[in-house]
Amino acid sequence: MTEQHEMSAHAQSQAEMSSPSTELAAKAGLFSFLGRCLEAEPDQALLDLIRGPMLEALESSEVHFSPAFLAAPTPRLLTILDEEYTCLFVAPGCIPPYASVFETGRMFQEPADRAAAAYEAAGMKFQPIHSGEFPDHAGIMLGFYAHLLDQEDAGLKNGQFDQAALAKTHREDFLLTQLGPWLPGWCKRAQGYSMHEFYSQILALTEAVVWSELESTASRTQMRELSGLNQREPVKLDYDADFRKASGL
Repeated sequence: MTEQHEMSAHAQSQAEMSSPSTELAAKAGLFSFLGRCLEAEPDQALLDLIRGPMLEALESSEVHFSPAFLAAPTPRLLTILDEEYTCLFVAPGCIPPYASVFETGRMFQEPADRAAAAYEAAGMKFQPIHSGEFPDHAGIMLGFYAHLLDQEDAGLKNGQFDQAALAKTHREDFLLTQLGPWLPGWCKRAQGYSMHEFYSQILALTEAVVWSELESTASRTQMRELSGLNQREPVKLDYDADFRKASGL
């Protein structure tokens, strides 16, 4: 049986983010970075990375943070970003970063099961590290895609071409069937609600990166279908008003 490892976007090291050695490793670092930004509130290490070693690379990807962001005192900026993260992704009325909510209007539905199954098929095991976290969280899914890119890269470097081919098959299937149908559209909607430049820029970059990856993988027919799927509004459950009145909700 394949050895299982805990699955989390945090599993990717910051060293991998800042010093990729190949095109696949560079992509892995980028997806890992985006997953980390969406999985949890920034901490000092992430801010230091963004405002230091990664700044030039981000600017080359059309991510331009203002002088105020770059010069802001870290404790104050972390507090602001904590509040923004909660408002955007956690609090009532937010834009939940879950495929299940986008697709069904409910948490922990079939998309979460599909994501968990993909992790297991790749020899991984989902292990939540934050309260209320499920396998179909956008940040975790991006981190998993980064892991598959790393696996493909390692296989090619070590001459393990069967391993590389298997990792490529897993990641292309995951991209086309689990990330592609909803994540770019979710990013665009979340960006429309963001109040701080950090999340506006990160969400825009995530949308662009996922579309770019899809364009290099999907057929024209698949791209037309995925484009239509991402133009959907997230599902909103139609609760009966009389039920709300009777239940006191």
